[in-house]
Amino acid sequence: MRNTGFSLALMMAVLLLHFVALFSTKTTTNISTDQSALLALKAHIISDPQKMLKTNWSIATSFCNWVGVTCGSRHQKVIALNLSSMLLTGTVPPQIGNLSFLTSLDLTNNSFHGSLPIQLTNLHRLKLINLVLNNFYGEIPSWFDSFPKLQYLSLSANNFVGQIPSDMFERLPRLQVLYLDGNKLSGKIPLGLFKCKELEYISLAFNSLEGILPKEIGNLTMLELLFLQENQIEGAIPQQIGNFTRLRYLCLSFNSLTGVIPYEIGRLLNLEELIISNNMFKGSIFPSISNLTRLRFLNLASNSLTGVIPQQIGNLAQLKYLYLSYNSLTGIILHFFTIYAQFHDCKNLTNTINASTAREECLKETKPKK
Repeated sequence: MRNTGFSLALMMAVLLLHFVALFSTKTTTNISTDQSALLALKAHIISDPQKMLKTNWSIATSFCNWVGVTCGSRHQKVIALNLSSMLLTGTVPPQIGNLSFLTSLDLTNNSFHGSLPIQLTNLHRLKLINLVLNNFYGEIPSWFDSFPKLQYLSLSANNFVGQIPSDMFERLPRLQVLYLDGNKLSGKIPLGLFKCKELEYISLAFNSLEGILPKEIGNLTMLELLFLQENQIEGAIPQQIGNFTRLRYLCLSFNSLTGVIPYEIGRLLNLEELIISNNMFKGSIFPSISNLTRLRFLNLASNSLTGVIPQQIGNLAQLKYLYLSYNSLTGIILHFFTIYAQFHDCKNLTNTINASTAREECLKETKPKK
């Protein structure tokens, strides 16, 4: 019996040592994989004027101590890579897809170029992808739906072309921030975008997007910022815009929007900036504008608005900038203090308290209708 017990204990000890050895080997392999992935990225950098990677990313030190690299506290695995504003020029190698624990990838404000490697789809833990201000090109890959935990996606100020993939947002339920502005995107805004109900910030500005704003946009009740300026969007603003009760910034300028300005905008009580200039809106300024007590910036210039300017605008205590030029509005605003105003032909400034200053601003900053 003693021999049996001793043999059993010895067997357990051997198995335990074998397991520890396997785990140690696996961990070492994983660590080596992360280091190799980073060194592959370094090898794809063709210009490093600040010598950030050249001097710091050395195998003489642990890669967890390399500049821009963050490792997890419970394991020596890369969880964040932040190379923002290092003036780097190069491409992203496929080996980056081996950083299996990566949750944050930030390459902001460099000169990375080329297309994005499909191996990024291996990074299922990613919560943040920030590639703004680079030179990436090609179409936005449809495989961006491979990141089920993604909360922040910014591809702004690159050279992406083509349409926004129609099914790109089908499996991004946690997306909160989407910045695609400053590219060369065309086509319609995909309806799948309006299924991402946790979205708080959207900027698709400075592209060539077309089509209408569908009523499904009203599903995004968490929105705080919506920038769609300088596209080719047409049609009316849907009434469902009144669902954006958290919205603070709305910019739809330089599009081809038509119809009247919906009174539902008066429900957006948190609105601080409303910029819908350079469209084709008709009718009068909506009376419910008096509800927007937090409004600081109001630009309705270069439309086809008619009627009398609502006196209630003068009661908006937070309003600092008001642009109404290139419309056919009449009337004056009483109780008008520090607002820089622009009216049609600057005619209606003579009865405002700061008429001379406002007139100067009007003559200097008024832009002609596109």
